[in-house]
Amino acid sequence: MTTVQHFIELFQQYGLPMMAAVFFCEYLNLPGFPAGVIMPAVGILIGQSQMNLFLAIVISVLAGLGGCLVIYFICACGGAPLLHKLFGKSPKFQHFVQECHTRLEKGRGRGLMICRLVPVLRTIVSIPAGLLKMPLKEYVVWSAVGITLWNTAFIGAGYFFSEAFLG
Repeated sequence: MTTVQHFIELFQQYGLPMMAAVFFCEYLNLPGFPAGVIMPAVGILIGQSQMNLFLAIVISVLAGLGGCLVIYFICACGGAPLLHKLFGKSPKFQHFVQECHTRLEKGRGRGLMICRLVPVLRTIVSIPAGLLKMPLKEYVVWSAVGITLWNTAFIGAGYFFSEAFLG
């Protein structure tokens, strides 16, 4: 099982490039990269070191956008057939994709941003955005807003409560 301490050790050893790689993978929705562990771990590390909180958040947002854009382009270029090959036909997964799809159709960019703030939906929303071929500029701007809010909250929590965590 992946722990906060494990990620802190990796981040201490490899620094900002490791953070960027882990955030990129987390936004690709890869298993083993849970945001609830990774982001507070980054905040804890920053709180216990001389690293810059603002820089870490910027890197997390840029890396997160990179991961989201990969999924967006896969779905925009490959469409539903590729989606089914890559992500399966699980009813639960399809339910989440449909929920994101509905929010995107109803709220466009704001719907995308709201999905970025909801666990599970926040990484899956790139799929329907790509399938709907949401305009790239709109996708990037609203994704950046949602990712910034989410990452800042979780990294900030680790940062501000690092003393309590490490006690």
